[in-house]
Formats: sequence, C-alpha cells, structure tokens
Amino acid sequence: MQKRVKFVTDSTCDLPPYLLQDNHISVLSMHVFLGERDCLDGVNVQPSELFQYAQASQRLPRTAAASVLEFCEIFKKAFDDGFEEIIYTGLSASLSSTFQNATLAGKEMAEFGIDPARVHCVDSMQLSAGSGELLLRGVKMAEGGMGAAEIVAALKKTVPRIRTSFVVDTLEYLHMGGRCSSVIYVAGSMLKIHPMIELRGGKMSVGGRFHGGIGHCLEIYRRKVVDDRLDAIDPERIFILHTFSEGAQEVKRAEEAIRGLDYFGEVHLGHASATISTHCGPGTLGFIYAMKE
Repeated sequence: MQKRVKFVTDSTCDLPPYLLQDNHISVLSMHVFLGERDCLDGVNVQPSELFQYAQASQRLPRTAAASVLEFCEIFKKAFDDGFEEIIYTGLSASLSSTFQNATLAGKEMAEFGIDPARVHCVDSMQLSAGSGELLLRGVKMAEGGMGAAEIVAALKKTVPRIRTSFVVDTLEYLHMGGRCSSVIYVAGSMLKIHPMIELRGGKMSVGGRFHGGIGHCLEIYRRKVVDDRLDAIDPERIFILHTFSEGAQEVKRAEEAIRGLDYFGEVHLGHASATISTHCGPGTLGFIYAMKE
C-alpha cells in the first residue's frame, strides 16, 4: 500500500528527537566546518565544540547547506519507500541556499522518472523551531487526510503567524559573523546590551534591546514576547530553544515560568542545533510559537 506524504527538513528545525521520530520526519544535516573538518550538524558535532573553536581561532566555524545531491538521495528514498508526495520546509530561503537546493533536487526527480510536481518546497521564512512548528502542523493535516497541495496552501497561510525571537548573551558571535559592527560590539559589551533578534520577512532583525545581566534580561524578554501577548498566542504549543550549558539556571527559570502560565498544551525545551548555535553564541535563549488566526 502506498503512503501519502513524506515530510523532510534540515537540521536547523531544532525539533527534539522524540518529535522527529514520532512524526516520521526525515532530516538532512547541514554541514559545519571546523577548519578543514567537515562535520554533520546533529550527527558528529556539538555546540560546545563550536564555541571552543570560535574562542581559539577568533572566527566562526563555516556552515554550508545540504547539497542538491543529498536532497536528491533523501527524496528518491522517500519515493522508493512508497510515498506519493514530499513536502520540504526548513531554514528560510533568505538565510541559506538550503531551500534553493531542495527546489533544484525536486526538479532532478525527473531524471528518475518521477514527476517533479510530487515534491513541494515551502519557504518557512523562519529558523530553528519556526520551521519545526510548520512541520508539526503539516503532519497533523496529513494525518487528518489532507493532500499535499492542500497542506502546502495551508502552511503558506500559516507562515505569517509564526513568531521566532531570541536574546543573545554576547555580541561576539554576531560580530565575528559580520552581523554586528566593531563599534556596536565594543559599546554593547561595555554597556551589557543584549539584543532581541526577530525573524521578519524571512530575515533576522533587531526587535529590541535589553540592558543588564542576562538572567534579568531574559525575564523582561519573556514578559514582552510571551506574557504580554498571551491572549493572542495559539495555546497549542511553544518551544524554548537555547544555547546554554546543561543545567543552566536561566533555562530552568524560563521553563518554569512558561509552564507556570498553565496556558500551552505542549512546552518543548531543547538545545539549538550546531548551525544555529554557531551564529548566536552561548547563552542565547528564544521562544517560538504561532499566533491565533
């Protein structure tokens, strides 16, 4: 018996392993280069290694999208396994060539006698669990009997409702990545400024600035983007993603505060992928959710 829709994503989706497994979502790893060493995100490199490399070399590890060939292989396998159609969504097309590579791989299916129209690529215009939220909604639609075309249309309408933001502890990694000038980096470090980064139109932009210790700033940030918006947020699910070390009190307090609201049906806590961690640095925390229709 043929299966209907296979969902494919990349390792920046930051969905916990149990959600990927339970929802049968296939993941392609992004590439992370530590010098000449080519590592696969989520397979053989950890964020702590990236931070150590960055501190030692004073430069960020280089990241690269999954290739067209890698997408072709995972798409072809899905069709060989009996799936009728594929839906891919992952890192925003404005932030990486990943989406473009997935689109090109879909067209390459014609070389195997497979109609390229059976591969659907949806630009999440998000990063981290912003794309993960779309994936989970898509899986639920498929389980409810919707076809791929219907799901794609619904996901595209959902994209503007997704909210992804995070606060960084240090400007050092944004500076090394060219997203922060030397003047802002020095001044921000001296004044203990912690920017809030938001996804707008598929790109990262500064949505606010907080001053003081990171713990204090994260409290203000949570109230601003979650507590004060609660009535407008879809209560189905929220993600808390971070790059802190294991057992960090800042993460525990954030999770306790969110669970204490007794509002969300699901609260998912996780560590950001190596690719995401590379660009935001240690001590980053963010909230991802959908707004109500």
